[in-house]
Amino acid sequence: MHLISDWNCPHLKGHYLEARVMSALVLMILAPAFCLGTELEPFSATYTISRAAFKAERTVELSRDGSEYLLTAKTTLKGLASLAGRGTAVETSRFQFTQDRIIPILYTAHDGTGNPDRIIRIEFDFSSGVTRAQARGSEHLLKLDQEVFDPLSFELMARIDLRNGVTEPHYMVHEGDRLRPYQFRRKGTETIMVRRKKLNTVRYLIDRQSSRQLYYWLSPDLDYLMVQLRQVHEGKTKASGILTWSSLLL
Repeated sequence: MHLISDWNCPHLKGHYLEARVMSALVLMILAPAFCLGTELEPFSATYTISRAAFKAERTVELSRDGSEYLLTAKTTLKGLASLAGRGTAVETSRFQFTQDRIIPILYTAHDGTGNPDRIIRIEFDFSSGVTRAQARGSEHLLKLDQEVFDPLSFELMARIDLRNGVTEPHYMVHEGDRLRPYQFRRKGTETIMVRRKKLNTVRYLIDRQSSRQLYYWLSPDLDYLMVQLRQVHEGKTKASGILTWSSLLL
């Protein structure tokens, strides 16, 4: 519910860093999707994202498409920020799910500006052992010799692993032009009120070897659904997100 730098949520320098704030601030924001036997149950969830004077609404949905799944995150600016002429930012992750593991197939992202240099596309070819990506107007071919996730699917994989007893998940995430390790580090527990309901949460630092700290509050009451997130830099909160609606809360 990545992640992360300037306004749009995360991971590449410049515009991609911006795109990841919206995504890991919202992108990075996963909702209720969990295993029913060998399958994942579709879900929808909405978050409010705040950064300085700007606000946005982020909706995340998981749907089934034949033998594959499609995870979609849409972020729309609200209030005066909506007058800036930027459209809805959209991220998608297409993947398969087998033996409790997510196998990414295709990740795409655009920030709503229509600028082709701000489009991210990552193709995962596990049979050939490579990933083919377009990011920041350049093409990138990276070796694929380990388990790798995209900036959306790693969050869902973490929820599944936490539910299965993994205490501090660790993943390699493809950010378009490079692979970066993401380590979940448990930092304590808190109770958060959402829609007049008290939720028990576990706070995690997502260690991405970055000067910007990203924190997730995941609720075991809701199968480790993301309830809140916060991006901190030099001791100051730069962006935050809070769950406003989820099918798990019905």
